[in-house]
Amino acid sequence: MRIRGRGLATLVAGFVLVLSAPGAAFADEPGESDQAKVLVLQAIALLVNTPDEVMAIDERIADSLAAPDTEGVDLGLVEQAAAALAGGDLRRTRDLLQSSIGAGPYVGTGVPEPIREGSGQPGAPAYAVGAQTGTVVVLDPYEPGSGPDRGELILLLLSAAAIVAGALLSWRARPADTVRQLRRAAASNGASREA
Repeated sequence: MRIRGRGLATLVAGFVLVLSAPGAAFADEPGESDQAKVLVLQAIALLVNTPDEVMAIDERIADSLAAPDTEGVDLGLVEQAAAALAGGDLRRTRDLLQSSIGAGPYVGTGVPEPIREGSGQPGAPAYAVGAQTGTVVVLDPYEPGSGPDRGELILLLLSAAAIVAGALLSWRARPADTVRQLRRAAASNGASREA
């Protein structure tokens, strides 16, 4: 009886797992998405973080073109991005991938128009509206400078000069009597008054 109960529990658990992950059944690898937009975002992230991994980037682009769910993605721009990647132009590949999902910073020449409503359509910028996060734009990695620049060195020298000048002024302007001498004098004056 216990064996039958365990077998039934295992069968139910397996059935629940199969039903809870319908998108994973269409994916090539476990955990891989069947949504073209997610795959394009993964390709952009690979371009930014590991640009030397051309095969992985190309695989994400090819998977996005073959994905069954292509909502919100301009596949023509993704194909152009694949051609740009084959040509070795990583910057153009990234720009085309961002445009294919409607992501990208404003790059016009005039004053940008006020944001009314985010379309999110391929080829048009997707602005954050309401409770949306607006995190479809992938920024370049931040690479700080390796050492202090000229302005920082000047500020450091001025700070050191101010510290030295303050120490010299405090030494020169110190009172003639120390605190210990003043306490002794006050104690001896107090003792002489009591007597």
